[in-house]
Amino acid sequence: MQAPSIENFLAFERKYNCNNIKVNGIPVWTLYRYEIHNTIKKYTVGREEGTQTPFSKKELLNMAMNALKPLPHKKVDVLFVADGRRNRNIETGVYENIFFDEVSKQFNSLLVEHPDNHTHLQPNGMNNVFFTDRVAFKTNIAVKLANRFNTKKKQQYTDAVKNSYGNIFVEIEKTFGTDIADELIDGFVERIFYYEITKKYCSQILDRVQPKLIMELCYYSMESFAYSALGKERGIPTAEYAHGFAFPTLTPMQFNPEDNSEVLPDHELIYSRTQEEIVHLPSKVKMHTVGFPFFEREREKYKSKYPKEEKTICFISTEREGIYISKIAADLAEKVGDEYRIIYKLHPKEFGFYKERYPWLLDKKVDIIDTLDNHIFRYLAESNVTVSTVSASVWESIGFGCGTILLDIGETARNMAYLIEGYNVPIVENAEQIIDILDNDKVVYVDPESIFEPNAMDNICNFIKDFI
Repeated sequence: MQAPSIENFLAFERKYNCNNIKVNGIPVWTLYRYEIHNTIKKYTVGREEGTQTPFSKKELLNMAMNALKPLPHKKVDVLFVADGRRNRNIETGVYENIFFDEVSKQFNSLLVEHPDNHTHLQPNGMNNVFFTDRVAFKTNIAVKLANRFNTKKKQQYTDAVKNSYGNIFVEIEKTFGTDIADELIDGFVERIFYYEITKKYCSQILDRVQPKLIMELCYYSMESFAYSALGKERGIPTAEYAHGFAFPTLTPMQFNPEDNSEVLPDHELIYSRTQEEIVHLPSKVKMHTVGFPFFEREREKYKSKYPKEEKTICFISTEREGIYISKIAADLAEKVGDEYRIIYKLHPKEFGFYKERYPWLLDKKVDIIDTLDNHIFRYLAESNVTVSTVSASVWESIGFGCGTILLDIGETARNMAYLIEGYNVPIVENAEQIIDILDNDKVVYVDPESIFEPNAMDNICNFIKDFI
């Protein structure tokens, strides 16, 4: 049996040509490959996953109202595609999309936003945003009805998935030692429903706004998949702007060069030259290093407003490793007492479940950040040292002049090798080792100007102008 490493997963995809097989004309493996790899890892090496909280009545009512709104009609030069994750601007009080809001203001544009954590944060201070909640309603209703009544369409999709991928599901068990065929068949069938309904809806929007360029925030959201495919069908260029840093084991950013890119963007925009040897999309996807305008705009603002505190340590949690990170943070808080201020910055996806999953944090002297009222930049500005595993915010913390300590959990050593091997950033296993680093002046501070590509706003705007 093989370990479910990214190398072995890619070798498996190449051997069985997984990304080039279609069901009803849809490359459904590509739409689901992140979940496929995660499922294999869940049943072999173990993988902690968060769970979404159920919809409240208020959330359902708000989504229903948004779903009833008529489609936009205004023609635009650029269509921006994003989720509803926004952060509160410390000067204006509005919730902003830190990746696209300011860029979209430079052009005749529309920003379509699907809900994040069941909602859209308001006020957003924008007049070019359209909520696409209708997709969530239609897809969820279609899937629930199909599952409940085992409709003829579901039966057809199930047979098609088995015919196209049945032998591959068998080979997954032989290769990685886990039988997940039933789980994958259900997932593939649901993904076909999601994709077909989403693509039809996105097509209607394109009919009305007729953009010259489509900019996506996360290429592997269902709407972005649909827009990428539609762009190729209609001759509209598509580009993803990275919503963070990639890592060598991050499945969505690792492909074989020959893989089908039908549902992927034509261009990939990344923050940093440190990423150029890490991101491996199919060879047809063109790479561009552009930087991060929000980081450039906000860094000095946050540093001025929130001065650095020498005795403040910020733990940056992640959805996958939060259970382990939080235990070390709680242990450190207990051992250092009042000598240090310990901040625990949760990932937004952890907000809904951390009290049940990380109870040891609740009775310790830890400032738990479980809202979006302040951007993580506030806590990076205040902190002298950050502690984490595999997170884009580690790179941002370096840009804020923080010292870096990494936790040897999961694949941290592999994913953060650039810092560990290139700058001797320490990697530790427990709170005692963190205390030793603090007490003996072993914290490593990487050059804060060495990470992000400069002149980011100009770089992105010039990229867009080439198409419009």
